[in-house]
Amino acid sequence: MKRCFFLTMMCTASVLTFLSCSKDDSGSGGKKEDTDDEPKEIFTDYGTYLMTNRVDIEEKPGIPDRGYWLDGKVTVSKIFGSNYFTTFWPSANSLMQNYCRTPWLEDNINNLTSGMVVIGRSKNPTEGFSDGGQWFIGVHELPEKKLVGFFHSESHWSGQNCTYKSIGVAYSEDFGMTWTPGDKILSGNEPKPAVSANDGRSYGLGDGCVVWNEERQSWICYYSGYCPPPDGGDFMITMAESKDPEGKAGTWKKWDGSDFTVEGCNQETGLGGINTSIAGLRQYHGGNPSVMYNTWLGKWIMVYHCWQRYIVISYSDDGIVWENTDVIISLDMEPGGSMYPNLIGPDGDAEGGQDIRIYYSTDMVDGIRTLSMRKISFK
Repeated sequence: MKRCFFLTMMCTASVLTFLSCSKDDSGSGGKKEDTDDEPKEIFTDYGTYLMTNRVDIEEKPGIPDRGYWLDGKVTVSKIFGSNYFTTFWPSANSLMQNYCRTPWLEDNINNLTSGMVVIGRSKNPTEGFSDGGQWFIGVHELPEKKLVGFFHSESHWSGQNCTYKSIGVAYSEDFGMTWTPGDKILSGNEPKPAVSANDGRSYGLGDGCVVWNEERQSWICYYSGYCPPPDGGDFMITMAESKDPEGKAGTWKKWDGSDFTVEGCNQETGLGGINTSIAGLRQYHGGNPSVMYNTWLGKWIMVYHCWQRYIVISYSDDGIVWENTDVIISLDMEPGGSMYPNLIGPDGDAEGGQDIRIYYSTDMVDGIRTLSMRKISFK
């Protein structure tokens, strides 16, 4: 298998035409077959994969948070052997959408209702580290019909435009309808200041995703945390690991540059150790990674947005050592900028094959954004 590198020069890309998959097509494997009743779709060749042009997804009036999708990590899976997908949508809370016939966001977004909220600001907010909102960044099955939900949480200052972030874990024993209040598992190394700068600045850490690494038999959280000089002096992509089967609080260790040895969150102080960025990802500072294992490539894939509002991609054999990043959606492709990327395959967000989709936000003005999608087919 060839190593995957992005060809950044658009002028080198050739254009190939394939027929699009039908709405309920799994989108996996092989070339698209010719039919007379399906519209044609243009894929551009980027060397190691093909990708379509942007498709904007219509959001109907009346759905929750219309105009603010996407705003974080989407979790899509068939839980407990269901024939349908369950999708957790992130906003200031998390909406749990059951009985989705496909994993594709364009098929499901316009069926969202406010009654789907299961955690977060509008449903029993918890004072403390999540008083400003909480939403899932990874929901997974545990034995005995139990769910574990890892979440991004925020604490705000009254009347001030700043955010103190951390990452927590909660559990559900009724198929996701109700959740425990949640415990902090990852924190910055400085406490929440009494007064913020009121300049939109972020404190702490967050904006991540959590995956189960089968080879290591551990949970890996990839997140954006401040990495002090000489390691960037910015919010960058780093990671933490828990070997505990349920990812419980007090079991997490942050990356130190070569191993997981730094305390994730002391349960007495509520603070963690310093963050160290992942070496292969240091070229592009940013946040909101989406990570999945790709069976076609035999590699892990990560996409995340840079602070300049373009999206990059990286690959890893083991989920720990990551290749140098390449731009996958540039400012030339999206002059309005692009953020909050999510990789989703025919079986959900945890694993994909030859054909997957990338969803993301673009054209952001005063917070309002467009939910867009591109199809990706690996060679």
